[in-house]
Parts: sequence; C-alpha cells; structure tokens
Amino acid sequence: MKNLLKTKMMICIIILTSLQSVSAQDANQMNKQRRYDEISWLITHNANNNNTDGPQGFFGCLGGRNQGKGIKAQLQDGIRKFMVDIHNVHGELRLKHGSPNMCMMDAKDFNNIIEDWLKNHPLDIITLHVQAGRNLGISGMDDIFYGRRSGYKNMSNYIYNHSTFVSASRPANSGSDTYPTIQEMINSNKRLVIFSETNYNSNIYRYEFTNTVQNPYRAGKVSHLWDTNKFKVDRGIDHKTILTVNHFAGDAPTYNADKNKSREANKDVSKKAVTAWFQFGHRPSVAIDYYNLSNGRSTISQINEVNTFNEVRGRFIDSRNPNSHIKNVTTYLAEYVNGQWKKIKNIEYKGERAKWNLFYSFPARPNDNRALFFEHPNYTFSPSFIKIGDYDGTQSKTYTVNITASQKNTSRSFAANSTLNQLAVYPNPSSNGELTFSYNTDLPKNLTLDLYDLKGQLIKRLTNKTVIGKNELYWNFNGLKGIYILKGKLGEETITKKVVFK
Repeated sequence: MKNLLKTKMMICIIILTSLQSVSAQDANQMNKQRRYDEISWLITHNANNNNTDGPQGFFGCLGGRNQGKGIKAQLQDGIRKFMVDIHNVHGELRLKHGSPNMCMMDAKDFNNIIEDWLKNHPLDIITLHVQAGRNLGISGMDDIFYGRRSGYKNMSNYIYNHSTFVSASRPANSGSDTYPTIQEMINSNKRLVIFSETNYNSNIYRYEFTNTVQNPYRAGKVSHLWDTNKFKVDRGIDHKTILTVNHFAGDAPTYNADKNKSREANKDVSKKAVTAWFQFGHRPSVAIDYYNLSNGRSTISQINEVNTFNEVRGRFIDSRNPNSHIKNVTTYLAEYVNGQWKKIKNIEYKGERAKWNLFYSFPARPNDNRALFFEHPNYTFSPSFIKIGDYDGTQSKTYTVNITASQKNTSRSFAANSTLNQLAVYPNPSSNGELTFSYNTDLPKNLTLDLYDLKGQLIKRLTNKTVIGKNELYWNFNGLKGIYILKGKLGEETITKKVVFK
C-alpha cells in the first residue's frame, strides 16, 4: 500500500510539474495554424538588465534591474519575446540599459544563448525588440546576428525576412500586416523575428515604429498603469496588427523596476491584455518587469489564458476605395431583448470611447451572447454587427470577418474625405530624431511640409513636390530637442501638427 501511495504521489508530482511548464509561448502548446500576429506574447522589458548576465555585486547594476533572472533562465521558463538594449561600448558589443556602463552583458554571450536555444528547440519562435545605441549601426547588428566577430555564432539562417518569406498566407512582397502562420515559420526554420527602434531600412531588422504600435511606457506608480492614456497610441502606427502594451512601473528618475511594484502590476496581466484588446481593437502582447513575480497567478499562466480565447478580426473596407484608411470607428455592445438588439454599453475605458482604425480584432471569450455594433458618422457597415456568441470559446481559433463600409451620402464632409486625415507622422514623440511621414492620395497633389520652432522660425523645408498614391518619407533631425510645429499642405488642404523630439 505504501509503495502504491508513493507511486501515485510521484505521478501527481510529474503531472503537476508538466502542467507548470506548459506555455502558450511554446509552439507545442499553441495553435500552429494561427498567424504570428494572432498570438499574445509575454515580453520581458529590458530582458538583459539582470544581475545574472551582467556583473555581480552591489555596483553591478547601478540604478536597479528590470528582471530577476538571466536570459537563459527566461527562455527555460517559457519567455519567447525580449526587449533588449544593444550598444557599442569602446568597440565592444554590449547589452546594457541606460548611459552608465554598468550591468553590461557581453553580446557574445547573448548571441550564443539565443543561437543555442534556436538550434536545440526547433519549434520555438523568438522575437527581439532591439533598442540600438547610436554607435551600434547596422554593422554592429550584423556582427551579432551574422556571427561576424570571433566567438559569435551565425544566426542568419533563422532570421525572418518579411519581404522574402513566401507562404500560402504571406506571399512575397505582401503588406506589412500579413504574417505567416506559426507552422509555416517552423517549417521554413525562420524563427527569429527582429524589430529595431532604429530605422535601418531593413526587412531583417524591421523598423519598430512602422510595423508595430504601442502605448506609453513610463509609469511611476502601479495605479498609473490604468490611467486613460495607457490605452492610447504613443509610438508606431495605430492600425498595425502587432500591439505592444507596456505594463511596468518604476521609480523616477531612472524608472528601473521595483520588485513590489512589479508583483502588484503583474497580477493583472490578463486583465490589462483584455482591456487593451478592446480599447485598441488589436490583439496585445504585454511587456513587464520581473516576470517571475506576481501577487496572483503567474504571468505566463495569465498570458496562456489570453491565448486560449477565440479571436475575431478583419478590416474595414471602403466599398468605393478599398485602399482608403477608415479611421475612428467606434463600437458598442448589445444584447438580444424582446426580439431585437438593445445597446447596453459603449466600448470605452473611463469614459474614453475606443476608436478602431482600418483593422480590428477582439476576443470572443466563452459564454458571451452579446453582439458588437460598429458606428461612424460617415459610413454604414455591412455586416453592421457581429454576434460574439457565433465565435466564442477557448479553442484558440481565429475567425476573419471583413466589414464593408459604404458612405452615407455622395457629398462627403471634409472630415471624411480629407486626404490629410490619411497623413500620419510617427514616431511622435521621437526619441532618436527620426520622423516618418506617410500619405495617401488618389489624385496628383502638391505636398509641402515645413518644420518650425515655437517662435515661428522656419527650421527646415522638408518637401515640396507633387505626389500620388500611398508612400512614406523619412527624415532624421539629429540634435533637435523639444517641441516643434510641422506645417503642411496637400492640394488645398492644410495641416498643423506639434511634434516632439526627446
């Protein structure tokens, strides 16, 4: 009997251990038919800023740390998406956070850890969000990821190149929001995705702020993580399908992580993900500090739960101009009462209505029998609503429902027809002096853009030319700090926009 009880106890321990190691970040546990951007990932903020990978001792990480475990341990725990800072420090490549040359991880060690994991875990997909130091350059990135320095391993065979990846769901040269499935990435062995906050004009090091969107990242208190502005776009482009929700708080002035604040913030990872999902109309990934600490359920188990929800996603497509960018679509929830749908509440947070742009997504969780309706002052939609109960569940399935938008009348208002409503300026604020301007116009029009200081003095004539179609213009304003005014004209329409250089 004792031996039988001992055997049963051992079986229970094995089962519990295996359950604890299950991670939706692991392709073994996820629906591999979902696309890369149909997965919510847990992201470790400043993953390299820990006392394992950097120097030990009191002065090893001056200013504090962001994670309690090294990058190898983070991988072992199930983390697959990392924010890292990479710098060239006196000719040596280092991962470090902030200006002091403290808490530095040798980039060679980082290279070896990532390459070794990819080689020995053929089902895993790793994503890096890289903040590159100004002295690094694309050559430094190549040194690390192409193994061009002594002791570095060549990871080029693993790197995902968005422009050349060909699959059934993502043909070559398809749009930036069309991603392959997890299975296709595994089959092709393109399992290392790299985003960079520096624009290298590279499809290998994809520019963060033209291919993703994120909310504000700085908070001094945990309560600030639930301010209204934390559910708004801060950097990137509002309609991109890859959404990073920053969910960490730290003490000023460095804003490095605090363990107690992290524990409190991390208990609400799933709540933050779902709230942000509805507010942005995008599936979120969540970036946190001290991912291994929480005052409630573990952070990985919470993100696992988010990944079990079914998802409904699609585009708002103008019936007259499929290439137009339909912005500011508001939504509300309704329930079926006495044979008709009755509005119960707007999709909003603290009175701020959600505004969805071009693309939409929402979680269809279990037992949700409501319907979601779409509203816009200048469009009617078909279908005008989606019955959530038709898609709800926890089977990790994704359903695509595109919405056709028809103009309410033939004489559209300025707001609906304004080409300059399709002019985007990002990132704003800009932390590296770079600005990108995107425009979309059906007819040839003259575009002028000028940058002024707050005294009204012209700083630079940016462009004065005739444009047509959809395109982007890039500038780098190295050395500019503070607030400036962008003034422009496209045809007969004008724009005045404040831009901030940090």
